[in-house]
Amino acid sequence: MLMILFGVLTGCGDKPSSALLLKAGDALREGRVDEALSYYNKVATLYPKTKVSQEAYYWIGEVYHLFKKQPDEAIDSLRKAVAEGNVTRYGEKSQKKIADILFNDLKAYKKAIPEFQRLIDQFPASKLCAEAQFQIGQCYMAIGEYEQARLEYSTLIDRYTESEYRDDAAYRFCVAYYREGDFKNARAAYERFLLQHSESPFVVNARMGLVQTLEELGDVDGALTLLGSLEQDYPNKEIILRKVDSLLKKKDSGQPMAKQKAQ
Repeated sequence: MLMILFGVLTGCGDKPSSALLLKAGDALREGRVDEALSYYNKVATLYPKTKVSQEAYYWIGEVYHLFKKQPDEAIDSLRKAVAEGNVTRYGEKSQKKIADILFNDLKAYKKAIPEFQRLIDQFPASKLCAEAQFQIGQCYMAIGEYEQARLEYSTLIDRYTESEYRDDAAYRFCVAYYREGDFKNARAAYERFLLQHSESPFVVNARMGLVQTLEELGDVDGALTLLGSLEQDYPNKEIILRKVDSLLKKKDSGQPMAKQKAQ
């Protein structure tokens, strides 16, 4: 945490504002958090609507978030940094931080959605946009709006062709069908994922997801066959064994096929 915060010291020059930023960094390193905040606030007050004020507001937000554990105060400061405009990289970092606090700390998913979208709209060239788009999909998943989640994941896949989040989005696209209870489309989506993303780190997860989907569809034999191929790759062998046992019992009992979601 401290290494991240003290990155602000790199490149500071001899200007008075830079000297204040250096003092703030020294204070944080020595655990004098309130003194650090005082220096950052001084920079923001003395040099409004400048590069250094945007930087100061960003770090005030970080201090409130990481050291004081006051997310609401952190968001207030970060909004001030964003209000300075696209002056430095701290503008986009602040907008991303606002959304992340709402998502991770406050679990305020509905409020996080427009904040992630604001990052994409205001800073379209930012390297943070692909992650923001992914997190929008995650927000909709968290509140149970699965169709919209799939639309957001699809947007990421189509728009950010080089993103590291594409495989994850494609996998969660399948999961959204499963959670919705649309097992027929979940099966098709999982099978398509396994065909198109055979080298993905999410392949094992997708195969297990397909096992569960086949079980829901009543295809116990198909689920057992797929489980057999998973045995060597799945990290927790005990889960595989328990699942096999459960499926065999279900097969022996002759349980009927699960109901498909009404269309």
